Order: sequence, then C-alpha cells, then structure tokens
Amino acid sequence: MKNLPKTLLLTCLAILVMAIASNAQDCRAATVTLNGGTATLTGKTGGCVKYRFVIESGQRARVTLRSTDNNARFALQDGAEDETGSTFYEGQSSLDKVLEFEEFSIEVTGTAGVGFTLSVKVSDQ
Repeated sequence: MKNLPKTLLLTCLAILVMAIASNAQDCRAATVTLNGGTATLTGKTGGCVKYRFVIESGQRARVTLRSTDNNARFALQDGAEDETGSTFYEGQSSLDKVLEFEEFSIEVTGTAGVGFTLSVKVSDQ
C-alpha cells in the first residue's frame, strides 16, 4: 500500500509519454509543388517528414528515393488514402518507380540525422 501512490504516478507518466510519442509520429503531409514538372528534395530524418504530390490527369511520375547511408526508410502510397487500388510500398531503403495515380504521398523515417533524397519527374507519357 505504501508504494501505491508512487506506482500510480509512474503509470500515469508512462501513459503520458506514450501519448506524446504517438501524437508526434502522426503528422500532416506538406504538399510539394512541381516546378517545370520536377522536384528534388533533400533532407534529414527526424520529426515529421512527409510529402504529398499531385499531378494532372493522364500524367505519370517517376519517383526515385535514396538514402545517403541506407538507414532512411520510405513509405510510398500511390493514390489517395481512400482510393481503391492504391498500393503501399513500406520500409523501402530505395525505390525507383513510375506512378500513374494523380496523387501520392511519401513518408521518410529513420534515426535523426539520416540523409535522404527524393526526386520526382512528371511526364505526359
């Protein structure tokens, strides 16, 4: 009984830490504007790193994802979240793929400070 208040306090603190960590992992994607049909983004992992791309109907996008030291992981979803037929590519250390959906998103994870490069090129064919 003596340790009950201490145990309750530690339990509440653990729940609070898990809730904060869970909330920190959930983030909104930043929409990327394609200048001249291309975009090249470089960055480092840590915090929220998620991008959303939108292209015009009938276009295709070649997406190339690379990690500078193979420690970044990419999760790509071709198509909107509620779109039937969309495909998920999760846990990729690199990817080179042509997408035909008008919308797709890329999330980058890894230990803080891992470098990555995203390259997107849009074509009409």
